[in-house]
Amino acid sequence: MPLEGSYVVWNNRGGSGKTNLTYHLAIKYAYRNPDKTVLVVDMCPQADLSHAFLGDDEDGHDYVSQIGSLKKDPMILDGQQRIPRTISGYLDIYTSVGLPNNVDPRTFLFNVSKFNNQLPRNVYLLCGDTSLELLGKAMDLKRSSHTITPYANPWRTITQSLRAFVHKIGERRGIKLMTFIDTNSSFSICTEIALTAADRLILPVSEDHLHRNGFEYLFSFYYRADENSVKLPKIHLILCKVGSSSTESKIGIGGNVPTPGEIDKCWRFVYDTYTKHRDAFEIRTSSILATSPSHEKTYTTAPRLSSISLTPSLIHEQHPSSLPGSLTPSAASHCHNHINKLNNQTPPYQIQTFEEFMRQYVMHIGNEANVVSRIAVISHSPLLAVKHPHHSHEYQICAQTFDKTLNDIVERI
Repeated sequence: MPLEGSYVVWNNRGGSGKTNLTYHLAIKYAYRNPDKTVLVVDMCPQADLSHAFLGDDEDGHDYVSQIGSLKKDPMILDGQQRIPRTISGYLDIYTSVGLPNNVDPRTFLFNVSKFNNQLPRNVYLLCGDTSLELLGKAMDLKRSSHTITPYANPWRTITQSLRAFVHKIGERRGIKLMTFIDTNSSFSICTEIALTAADRLILPVSEDHLHRNGFEYLFSFYYRADENSVKLPKIHLILCKVGSSSTESKIGIGGNVPTPGEIDKCWRFVYDTYTKHRDAFEIRTSSILATSPSHEKTYTTAPRLSSISLTPSLIHEQHPSSLPGSLTPSAASHCHNHINKLNNQTPPYQIQTFEEFMRQYVMHIGNEANVVSRIAVISHSPLLAVKHPHHSHEYQICAQTFDKTLNDIVERI
């Protein structure tokens, strides 16, 4: 499989650091893996991630709005139709008539290093678009109707439209593709499309608002997706920004700071959610405990297999397009036994305690990360490239601390 991995960053609360995290995580991964292609998808209608990567044009105008309004780099379809090279341009075509065979999805992408030479050359952006929210309403209508789309199951096909794009990019020979997807805080159709495009989910949260973690929205969508045989990402990591500092609280920035008891109660709720929905979290294997006493650095996952039951009677019925011909019962049985053998090689480890859950799934980020990461995003720069004019020594210390955190996250990817 040419896909190295795909991660979607989501939380149902604005200001949780989704865009900042996606920006820095993609850059850090790209620098550490120059042999891999990093695809970044901006699925937030505000398109802040795209602006962070592309910046302004030569006249000082926002490049993202220029692309979305067809004033810059339009894509010409069939010699006449002008399509914006944005996420909205792609989704509008795909959900209406499907992507034409003569259209290479790579033409929608921007190499960000051509706009900013501080950025790594192996990062490509599917640009955001402020019209995405309006398009979402039209896609929602198409998804619930069988009369205005060419698809047999419009809900399933439209919900997986971005996943189809990612896989199409990954099919290119010789490419090793890693994907990072930024999302909107609201649980709209655009968020659902973003979630289904990834294999793993990263949840950035804050101790100040830990009780608003959005699990209820997430699992309600998981049930609907399961009914339509739509694959969903496993929760891979919960990144928790520590509570607001006392200084912030005094000047009214941090708001009400929860007590340690309140924070612990919220984490216990998250752990209780895990015990009830273990299948929604990425599987940890028994080899973790044998090779990593700290439960933090060394990290492996179980083989990722389809959630569809591969019994001999169902293999050809559910996946006819993926097989060259009809599978005999003996061959299907052999395939099923081989998969069981793979699963038995690395039995999934069932986390038994709250403390173990916290070690395996939760990583805490210092509060200073929010400040330094925003400065870097605003300046369209990698984290350690920023030269802040005031308190530069303090900034560099905070930046180095956050850079170490980014490295720790990449180690878990």
